Amino acid sequence: MDLNLHHIGYATHSIETSLKFFKSIGYREEGQLHHDLDLGVKVQFIKSTNKSIRIELVQDIPEGINHPVQNIIRKRPGCYHLAYEVDHISRVSNLYDLKRISNCSAALAFQNRHVSFYLSRDGGIVELISTGIKCDCENND
Repeated sequence: MDLNLHHIGYATHSIETSLKFFKSIGYREEGQLHHDLDLGVKVQFIKSTNKSIRIELVQDIPEGINHPVQNIIRKRPGCYHLAYEVDHISRVSNLYDLKRISNCSAALAFQNRHVSFYLSRDGGIVELISTGIKCDCENND
């Protein structure tokens, strides 16, 4: 099963500051800025001029809940995850032996489709995005 990259997650202390840099090298906003209080983050997608690369700028917001990924965002600005759109989150996470670090939850930036974060075997962070509204993953496995 091949996975298709949806975006690269980029943690930042300020989306506005990061936007200035990325715009200077040819990126433009894609869609609106999202304040997702359920995940405790502010999100802005950007795409390269030739539309081949999508980056998700992610900023921690203090008024949101304390989500496990927020600690990574606060401590490690820069590229921090690769995200893939998948039909079956549980099947993919089991197939690739991924260790879950967050429960599946609806994400505002994806029209409330479910996402879940995992550690890969080499310690990299992987986000799986459900292609459907209903998520197939179990939050207690």
